[in-house]
Amino acid sequence: MHGPFGVLLLCSTVLAFCSATYVPTSQTLGSGVSNKYADKQFLVKQKFFFEILRHLHQPIAFEEYLPFTAHWIADESKYTNYTEVNEFLQSFKQGLLKKGEIFTIYNYWYAKQTLQLYRFFQNALDWDTYYKNVIWARQNINEGMFLCALTLSVLHRTDLQGIVLPAIYEIYPHYFFNGDVFHDATNRRAMDPAYGFYGNNRNNVARSNYTSTFATQFYGEGSMSYFTEDVGLNAYYYYFMMDYAPFLGGDKLGLNKDRRGELYLFMHQQLLARYSLERSANGLGPIQQLTWESPIETGYYPMLRYWNGVPFRARESNFLWRPYDPIKLSGLKSHEERVRQAIDLGYVVGRDGQRIDLRQPDAIDIVGNLVSGSVDSVNVDYYKMIETTARMILAQGDYYGSSSEVWPGALMHYETSMRDPLFYQFFQRVLSFYYDFKSYLPPYTINELNFEGVEIKGVSVEKLVTFFEPFDVDISNGLGFDYAGGRSTWNFSVLARKDRLNHKPFSYVLNISSQFAGKGVVRMYMGPQMYSLGQLQYMKKLFVEMDQYTVDLVVGENQIKRNTRDFYYDIRDRTTYTELYMRIMKAYRGEEQFLLDVSEAHCGWPDRLLLPKGQPHGHPMSFFFIVTPFKPPKVPQFSTFDSTYTCGTGSGSKYIDELPFGFPFDREINFSNFVTKNMQFFDVSVYHVNGNQQNASH
Repeated sequence: MHGPFGVLLLCSTVLAFCSATYVPTSQTLGSGVSNKYADKQFLVKQKFFFEILRHLHQPIAFEEYLPFTAHWIADESKYTNYTEVNEFLQSFKQGLLKKGEIFTIYNYWYAKQTLQLYRFFQNALDWDTYYKNVIWARQNINEGMFLCALTLSVLHRTDLQGIVLPAIYEIYPHYFFNGDVFHDATNRRAMDPAYGFYGNNRNNVARSNYTSTFATQFYGEGSMSYFTEDVGLNAYYYYFMMDYAPFLGGDKLGLNKDRRGELYLFMHQQLLARYSLERSANGLGPIQQLTWESPIETGYYPMLRYWNGVPFRARESNFLWRPYDPIKLSGLKSHEERVRQAIDLGYVVGRDGQRIDLRQPDAIDIVGNLVSGSVDSVNVDYYKMIETTARMILAQGDYYGSSSEVWPGALMHYETSMRDPLFYQFFQRVLSFYYDFKSYLPPYTINELNFEGVEIKGVSVEKLVTFFEPFDVDISNGLGFDYAGGRSTWNFSVLARKDRLNHKPFSYVLNISSQFAGKGVVRMYMGPQMYSLGQLQYMKKLFVEMDQYTVDLVVGENQIKRNTRDFYYDIRDRTTYTELYMRIMKAYRGEEQFLLDVSEAHCGWPDRLLLPKGQPHGHPMSFFFIVTPFKPPKVPQFSTFDSTYTCGTGSGSKYIDELPFGFPFDREINFSNFVTKNMQFFDVSVYHVNGNQQNASH
């Protein structure tokens, strides 16, 4: 027995942020599947994307692409749907967002143009057409819009599955590092032309501080900047939102197969739970409640600058709503009320006027699509786009504004949303829909919670230790490059260094007694330490799913050892832009093989952020383990995509089992039957050590 739950003992990527939103390395490479290597055709494509994205705000400098910069492919037979292609071409002739202008996906016109450009890419019948059209667009289309449409295309086009793009924080480093870093680096280059080149044997590292000094001076929010500004965390959110972009969907892409509405709500619920655990580790209280009637106390000054030098829009402390735009705010409140009424009434009205039942557990998918305003919503015309409208208002933007009227703040970009404390305050409001829906479902019965004949007899966990370590990101792509000098851009490298949170790898052991031989599923959660079981009714919202996996139980005693390196939702650090390009080129020249695996996967929670920052004398927390019978999903896991090197977005076969995301914490708890032998809480402490503990992570 361990901790205050002795009686209970008898009887916490993607984190489960994405209850199997993402395909982990451990699940694919550990399954006995032989390694796969890229062929020449794949390497041609891989090389192309790394080159076409190099120095995105400068003209194309690779000579082999220059002949295709002036014209797109005009042959109608080269497209699967020329009507969609023609829509884009007509918009282009009328005038799209100009190159050099600030792009945001949270603007109606920009989003519409991006969707048209995406369809222009997607409808290319073959690689040759696609390749030439991408080159033309790279030279002639706004940089941000081009990057967004191209990324969506690579993520969703079937003949590009497995293609790796450079990490978003190295394609667009201005969205991840303060403007002073680029100012200083540019000045260094002006004074020292050799700065940044490998040949001079210098350590070209620019120190990058977090923005806590200026960005969030009040209410203690600045102490969270190491977490909210972590490049891996922000990249995680960016890629999730790109995988499930609200304006993409329908039967063709099949995003609805992934329970996208449920996933949308659960992913954000897990993000807020993880953020809350980090707040607790820093001595901060609960997330402030956002209301449309009260001023926003927490201002935000991003300290970021766009490529053209314009700073990100800031928000003053105690920002007032009503003087800003009472009409838009009134419309948003009515949109929220429509969804809330639907949940309370127990049905939504579809486009055809028919009532759709909301009293079934899987109807959470319908609610999630309503709130996100995705094209898979049953009636987006009536229930509207709550999130998009709210972001526009919160960022003081204009959803229908022209380029001269749009000055985006951090909330108007996927990449920067999580830097702003208001992100968490807003989504806490959004999640009220999630909790309202769940409140109408009956608590789980003892039969739904129990695993007959299976008992967790004991748990042991190694010491949990966190530390800060220096981390370098290649920001060369965000600095101007003079191709006329005869030097190669691939020999040019400037790194920005930040201290980031990490943890020592740890293992745990589950001792399970079973009278059953067969497959079960283990879920592991992390949450706050509790002093009575009754606290769980509220605290369950703060539990984060850390791991989920299948086990083959035998009759008798089972000992299961699991290391954080095996955790289901986590991914390791990405290889830097230049280093990965060098590997691609070696394989392209036949000097080595390029392994097709998910080690460079875009879809996963950073392993480094598995644990919240501890305290020198330990920060108390709880782990929770539950073993459930294996209930296969409708489509067997990994059965419709190659899990060795793709994430499976839209496949419908990513999930281990059919249980709701967040089980068993997703519903109200009936404490008279919640305690079963196949579950166990275990109290732990997270210790934080000071100093450079870099070697401790290996």
